[in-house]
Amino acid sequence: MPVWQVALVLNLVFAIGLGLGYAGWGRRAAALDRDLDAARAQVERLERERQACAAGARAGEQQWEGRGVVRAVYPQLLTVTHEEIRGLLPARTTSFRFQPQSATVRAAVRVGEPIRFALRGTVLDDAAVVAVDRW
Repeated sequence: MPVWQVALVLNLVFAIGLGLGYAGWGRRAAALDRDLDAARAQVERLERERQACAAGARAGEQQWEGRGVVRAVYPQLLTVTHEEIRGLLPARTTSFRFQPQSATVRAAVRVGEPIRFALRGTVLDDAAVVAVDRW
């Protein structure tokens, strides 16, 4: 077999091996990215739970922070147009319930006022406003 044919076969084998290795690595890298995103989401959830527990929450509750503008204040609800609340909601207008013992929080907010607020609960349907500050 001439030398040029040997060199050609070796180059082809090398190229095919490199291509297959790169394809396999690319699939594994995508799987690792998904695993990393899932781990980050879990760490964020656990951090929210830790913050909520430090603030006196029950086991399993999480605490979220948000910023927005007050649109309406009702005896049991606070309607806010807010930025994204990481781990809970995209940016939109949402009504949140007040915690029963938060009469001072309810009295501190005015319609049209920019606020920072804290929510506490286990899921969106259970989340309640626990703190409000002017932004």
